[in-house]
Amino acid sequence: VQMYPTATLKGENSVARFSTITIASPTSYIDTGSRAILEGKGSSAELITRAITKGGTIISRGQIIGKTAGTRGHLECKGLILKDGIIYAIPEIDGRVVGTELSHEAAVGKLAQEEIEYLMARGLSEDEATATIIRGFLDVKIAGLPEALQKQIDATIDVAEKAGF
Repeated sequence: VQMYPTATLKGENSVARFSTITIASPTSYIDTGSRAILEGKGSSAELITRAITKGGTIISRGQIIGKTAGTRGHLECKGLILKDGIIYAIPEIDGRVVGTELSHEAAVGKLAQEEIEYLMARGLSEDEATATIIRGFLDVKIAGLPEALQKQIDATIDVAEKAGF
């Protein structure tokens, strides 16, 4: 799977938000990302990604280009390696003028054993504790998203959880 949608924000105070949730099963190769080009005065963008590998390869790209003063952008990519697999997080911020504010954060890791043990001490099984942590990790609320679409996203996460992520 490969995708890289781009939004060029030319209108004053225009806004773009990209939210991506990727789960790679063994032997999967997924190359996804998004780009926002901030050209309009006061434009802003937020690129949020959650990636989980269960043995596949994920390349998670993100780029924000600030071309005009008074623009803002934030890029966030968080990844979990549940079984041996690969996650490449490639955040890019490209500021081209004084007065653009761009930030990014990227993190790839594993489930924290102490978090699992904490939940287990409160009565959850190890599988239930793991699923609870993963569900929280994948919880990316999207402002303005229609309720019907949010229900579809939640249902997809439920299916992935029942399949053992």
